[in-house]
Amino acid sequence: MAILNSIPSASFALAAAVLIAGCTTAPTPYQPATDLHGYTSEDVGDGLVRVSFRGNSSTSQDEVEASLFRRMVDIAEEQDAGSFSIVGRETACTTTLRTSPNTTCIYHQSTDAMFPYYFGVYELDSPWHSKPEREYEAVATIRLSPEADCGDLSDCYVTANARAEISS
Repeated sequence: MAILNSIPSASFALAAAVLIAGCTTAPTPYQPATDLHGYTSEDVGDGLVRVSFRGNSSTSQDEVEASLFRRMVDIAEEQDAGSFSIVGRETACTTTLRTSPNTTCIYHQSTDAMFPYYFGVYELDSPWHSKPEREYEAVATIRLSPEADCGDLSDCYVTANARAEISS
């Protein structure tokens, strides 16, 4: 007759709970992109810079857009620009959905109501339907100006004022 020891099974349950809790992810910090998450920027010529920030599934759309704006301000300061204007901007959402043990379906949607785009598969009737994981990516093109005045330009920010706005 075998005697069952309850301590190892309790230890196993505790270890499993710790592993499951360890799977939760912190929001993407403000940092250069690593494993696709974080910020990137590139000079596209004629005083224009393309800036992006992509968050993981724990990063909200608001956090992604705030990090994008922070990166725009940082670039303006690094380039000694008195102001910058946003000449193009879009936020997109990627939804990943596990529909079976071996299948992952991806659904992309722009959050821009004027120019939405959709592609992928979204299976709601699957017995393997899981909670969707959403990742947001915000992209903008900015024009840097040495002048600390926006005049009549829309979507224009004086660099010093923008820094004060994100610092408060």
